[in-house]
Amino acid sequence: MSAESSAYAGPARRPLAEGGPVAAALLTALGLVVGVWPLSTVVQPGSWSAGATGVATTVILAGAAVRLLARRAPAWVAIPAVPVVQLIAGAIALTVFAARQLGTAWLLPTPEVWRAVDALVSAALGEIRGGVAPLASTPALAVSIAFAAGLIAVVLDLVLVPLRSPIVAAVLVSLLGAVPAIVVHHGVDPVWFIGLAIVILLFLRVRFRPTGSSRAPEEDGPAREGARTAAAAPAPTRRLPAVMIGALAIVAALVVAPLLPVSAAGISTGGGTTTLSATLNLGQDLRRPSPVTALTLITQDGTPPYLRIATLSRFDGSTWQPDRPATVPLSQGFGEVIAPDGVAVHTGKTTVRTAGIAGSWLPVPYQATGVRGETGTWNAAADNRTVVAANADAADQNYTIDTKTLVPTLDQIRAASASGSDAPAELRALPSDLPAIISDDARQVIGGATNDYDRLIALQTWFRAGFRYSLQTPVDDRFDGTNVDAVAKFLTVREGYCVHFAGAFALMARSLGMPTRIVVGYLPGTATDRRSDDGKVVFEVSSDQLHSWPEVYFSGIGWIPFEPTASRGVPTAFAAATGSGSGSDTAATTGPTPVPTSTGGTKDPKNLDVPEAGATGSATPNGLLTAPVLWTMGGVVVVLLMPAALRRLQIVRRRSAARRGDAAAAWTELRAALQDLGLPAPPAESPRRRGERLVRERGVDPAAMEALVRAIERTSYAPPGSSADAGDLRAPLDAIRRALRRQVSRRDRIAAALIPRSLLGARLLAASAS
Repeated sequence: MSAESSAYAGPARRPLAEGGPVAAALLTALGLVVGVWPLSTVVQPGSWSAGATGVATTVILAGAAVRLLARRAPAWVAIPAVPVVQLIAGAIALTVFAARQLGTAWLLPTPEVWRAVDALVSAALGEIRGGVAPLASTPALAVSIAFAAGLIAVVLDLVLVPLRSPIVAAVLVSLLGAVPAIVVHHGVDPVWFIGLAIVILLFLRVRFRPTGSSRAPEEDGPAREGARTAAAAPAPTRRLPAVMIGALAIVAALVVAPLLPVSAAGISTGGGTTTLSATLNLGQDLRRPSPVTALTLITQDGTPPYLRIATLSRFDGSTWQPDRPATVPLSQGFGEVIAPDGVAVHTGKTTVRTAGIAGSWLPVPYQATGVRGETGTWNAAADNRTVVAANADAADQNYTIDTKTLVPTLDQIRAASASGSDAPAELRALPSDLPAIISDDARQVIGGATNDYDRLIALQTWFRAGFRYSLQTPVDDRFDGTNVDAVAKFLTVREGYCVHFAGAFALMARSLGMPTRIVVGYLPGTATDRRSDDGKVVFEVSSDQLHSWPEVYFSGIGWIPFEPTASRGVPTAFAAATGSGSGSDTAATTGPTPVPTSTGGTKDPKNLDVPEAGATGSATPNGLLTAPVLWTMGGVVVVLLMPAALRRLQIVRRRSAARRGDAAAAWTELRAALQDLGLPAPPAESPRRRGERLVRERGVDPAAMEALVRAIERTSYAPPGSSADAGDLRAPLDAIRRALRRQVSRRDRIAAALIPRSLLGARLLAASAS
């Protein structure tokens, strides 16, 4: 029998790893960690991680405990008991974490607990809609993430163990991990892809014993024996392909993942909407031009202003963090603009109609004092004069902004102090590892300037005259970012886009002791040939006019914008005053020149169709760009389809060998086909008996089956050195495979192609059709 076994049953092999309650708990926990891990890119460190860990761990341990205790209980009791107990345990853990003072004995949930959790989840949804990544770890977000982690743990455990559907579990974990990378501007982490590949490999490799003592009815005769032996002895090809699949997945993670253009911009479905996002990490989006009309505007004095969306003041050495100022309902306004004695105030009015933007911010000029005509619920942030959604969207808005802008004279701005201002210390904060080139260049550039304004003008002129605007150089030279090393490289290469100009200017000014921040918004629009009802010029702002620029705080005057980006915008300059005893012979300006008369001639002709760098949103249609998400999900799909591709190559190789008369290859492929389709293929069954059974039970062509059986018997028992050429065996093999496929359901045929059991040993939910 040993000779026969070696011929048609394959070599001795280990069965699939079989896990018990502890293995189920560990695998569920591993899948949950990989699925939730990317949340660290969208939520700042805080209590959310402890809450999610506590609730999920409680759920997983509760499931393991029930399985250990219910090993001898009937299956109809043990199987549903696991998720029920898990949900109860999760509710208790959530009560302890979120609202223990409202629970019975600080432990058991009450109706008040659920009302509190519901309120916190609703608040978290509002924070997500109106916030920017990375979100602060608020109590509402922490409770919501803990609640979600507990539910995911229950679902993942249910899919992996009683339902025994590893592919569904793999897709669930993949989606959980991919969504955060898609909705915020972070590239896919190759380490995460490696972890995902390992988890998927374990999902497919480990099977679990049914909970409880009940056993499903078994078939009689050979089918029952085949099912038992097939479960105990997987195909010999499983181990090597599994290792190859895992290796290919890891290679895909290392090679493909860094190339995936995942961003905060999202999916473009071919429409024309730009989704606003207060972040500077938009290089990927800026290199995918698809300019559309973002908004149109009309101004009272005919000069289009810069439009701001958000400000970024906190710099940790790696990224500029968006400000989160206190807000009040927009109807209450921003508060008055207080002008020092002798400083002129320019009053303006701008009407904006959004055409191709969406998001949680309304673009407004500086300094806004009131907004009217908007739809939805909006909040006003007095600290930075921005408008943030409470329950609204920037799409299809038509609103008017009143502004009051301080207009100091040249002498007044020179007399004001930036380095000696009373602004908070965090506005001057610099990382401890600041490269020396930043501060050294700043001191060298300002030379002998005697006041802060002239020092800043010297910096602005230095950037605009000695640097070049380029979207590609930062990528080619690998400094496309906002961290201190990227700024140092930018100062050396002297090419970049406005993220680099604004970031370098802000850090250099801080090194001189001046408080700075970065604004994200839009450049002024370009005049069109259209006119409003009262004859005013209509200006159009396109999505490729997204921009970022620095501001510096001057005592008594406030924030003053500067424009260091070469070939973009209009540089800041203040005019001297006339009369008033000052001795000057010119009149005071009506506004700082950062408000340009036109932007049409400021673009580099080589970049006319490229979005402005540093923008607050991507110049991409409808929130999410199609290509980024499709690439990301395509990478996941490629990993999941690797078993099917490898199995197909195996079939081609074995059919080719069968055509040359290789009986062992033909018989091995027949056994693999049976396993893929979920049909019994017991290794102890002789070729003759298997052939008779397939003819009798599965309607296989007797002549084709006889040709294959005689060939494998001749190969197995022919004397050494004798000719065992069986001729072309591909035709009978194909005929048998077609007959077997007709005997099973369409679902099993699809599963055989996509989830080949002969490679993976995956146990599907439904049995093959008889």
